[in-house]
This record gives sequence, structure tokens and C-alpha cells, in this order.
Amino acid sequence: MSMALIDLARNFLDGSLSGKSFTKKFFEMWRSEGASGMLKKDDDNLGACLRLMFGMADCFTDGPKDNDGEINEE
Repeated sequence: MSMALIDLARNFLDGSLSGKSFTKKFFEMWRSEGASGMLKKDDDNLGACLRLMFGMADCFTDGPKDNDGEINEE
């Protein structure tokens, strides 16, 4: 189930993963769960949370920000 993506985010928040590692693993897991159909099985609340996380991970840049829409570890 997609709770593994939530657990991954917890590891990032507790400092166990860098932003770069988090985004790499997040997108690998997202693609895998999407291909297997697991993402479709999530309830609406979890799905909304994961879509928000996807957007934030997609805005992450490893290094200086080039525009205001990007986020980094600072």
C-alpha cells in the first residue's frame, strides 16, 4: 500500500534521508506503485496527501533555487 510513501516522507523529516535521496526514492516508488495499480487502491485522503507530496517533490531542486517555484533543503 502507498503508506510506504508516507513512511519515506517520515524518514526525510526525521533527517534519515537527504532531499535528493527522498525525491529519487519517492519517484521510483511512485512509478512502481502506479504501474502495479497500488496507487488506485488508496482511499481519497491518502491519495490527496500523496498528490501533494508529489507536487512538493517535483518542485525540489538539489542546490540553489533558480526560481520561486522551486524548493531546496534550506
